[in-house]
Amino acid sequence: MTHPAVKLTIIAERLLKPEIETLLSEAGLHGWSIFPGGGRGVHGVHRSQAAQLVREFAIVKIEVVLRDRAVAERIAEVLTNDTMAEQPGLVWLEPVEVWRISKF
Repeated sequence: MTHPAVKLTIIAERLLKPEIETLLSEAGLHGWSIFPGGGRGVHGVHRSQAAQLVREFAIVKIEVVLRDRAVAERIAEVLTNDTMAEQPGLVWLEPVEVWRISKF
């Protein structure tokens, strides 16, 4: 049986990863996944496979599943208004169904 939850996805420069992870921890979250990323946007091209001259400017995708949408929305607000206000990146929420709700 599945249970409703919300997935918070964050696309950001790697240099923000420690600050984002601190925010997630302070919100009471215990786990998330981080994936290397790449793409093209207003701030230019970010190559996922190319060796990075400055590794911290590489793009990462961070995903976390939460039971509480209000917590996800608060995290998203802090990210977009403070942490990433002047940085390239995206934040979005989407409804998901999870099998093992006890993990969240």
